Amino acid sequence: MNDPSPTPLYVGESPVSVPIPRAFERAYLWLVAGLGGLATAALLIFAVATQSNDDAARIAAGQASGGRYLDTLVSALATNQGRKPF
Repeated sequence: MNDPSPTPLYVGESPVSVPIPRAFERAYLWLVAGLGGLATAALLIFAVATQSNDDAARIAAGQASGGRYLDTLVSALATNQGRKPF
């Protein structure tokens, strides 16, 4: 015969598990989230820094050759618009 009762989703505690205080659990989650945030910020800063070096050199060259600020700005925006995304 088939048993009509639902299958239990939680069988019970493992005999090798050790209960930890809620404060340690929250501290661990905050630590992991903080490290993830720092890694994201570092990667974003690295991406902007590597991309900005060429832009800064091109803008400085445009300013040194006597170009007006608006011309240099429009040129930089047009160059950025034409780049293919990664």
